[in-house]
Amino acid sequence: MEIIAHGLWAAAGATAARKSAHVRLRVGWTVWWAMFPDLLAFGPPVAIGLWLLLTGGADIRSMLGGHLPHVGFGVPLYSVGHSLIVFLLVFAVTSLIAGRVVLELLGWLSHILIDIFTHSFRYYATRFLWPVSDYRIDGIPWWTPWFWCCTYAALAIVYFLLWRTGWLTRQSSGARHASPPPLQVDLGADLDLPRTAINSVVDATEDGTGHRGRRRPERN
Repeated sequence: MEIIAHGLWAAAGATAARKSAHVRLRVGWTVWWAMFPDLLAFGPPVAIGLWLLLTGGADIRSMLGGHLPHVGFGVPLYSVGHSLIVFLLVFAVTSLIAGRVVLELLGWLSHILIDIFTHSFRYYATRFLWPVSDYRIDGIPWWTPWFWCCTYAALAIVYFLLWRTGWLTRQSSGARHASPPPLQVDLGADLDLPRTAINSVVDATEDGTGHRGRRRPERN
């Protein structure tokens, strides 16, 4: 599946988990990890290809034809980012270091599981057991027109339901516009003073403002 759909599915799942199960989960980081495998696989080749294009070391026609520079750093980046074994190792180590289960990394897992069934032998079939095995599944290519339309139709329905339930907003409009109750202080009760003494102090304080106090008689 392409990277935009991965991000949208991860955002919807993280939002639903936060609102329904009250899970401590940051949606932004979940989306980042859902897009990470493709960024790892195609980010370096695209960056190097653009650099070569700007410096005159590559042909624009070959770039538009999808002939990107091969960047592997000694390992196939696509297989690294799409391996369940690599994910489980990173997930375990990260959770141990953080002292908690890093749920945001489940966005990465969702990417792998979706790609297993949405890539075919013709184009980047997912080797999800790398480096132990090269086993792959000949799935439905995500770029198939009817499948692509069904993907975004399903996303539209999901986000409509999230909007209908109010889960796409931070808080309800009533809670957002409600003002806190006014602070009331009973000076007489707090200071244990007679009510007449409190009123005298208030009148004397506000007399010079012209708002509330009693006006003092003018002296001749």
